[in-house]
Amino acid sequence: MRQKQFTVTKDLTAEKMGSGGLAVLATPAVVQMVENTCFEYLQEKLDSTKTTVGVKFELVHLKPSKIGATITVEVDIELSQSGKTLFLFQCYEGNVVIAKGKHQRVEVKTADFLNQL
Repeated sequence: MRQKQFTVTKDLTAEKMGSGGLAVLATPAVVQMVENTCFEYLQEKLDSTKTTVGVKFELVHLKPSKIGATITVEVDIELSQSGKTLFLFQCYEGNVVIAKGKHQRVEVKTADFLNQL
């Protein structure tokens, strides 16, 4: 399990990100928080020639959070095989679950991946 905390800033609101009109935590910002937590967790285990990329995301955003709120992202590996890792996650504000879902990342060789561009 891995946990990481984030603070809701004005830049992370739906109003600022363009995903809605309110000054509350944007759903795309929740996605970024989860991806960042999973990325950092896996990156610690890889050599410098490899990284992971997100390929699948399933999210239920249950409750709003205001500017200044502290969001704790908790991720657990559900399955890891053949360079693919599936995470289960929950995001909390205090003890309240504000979002939950699944996120999958795939290990790639950085140079090979960039050569596809």
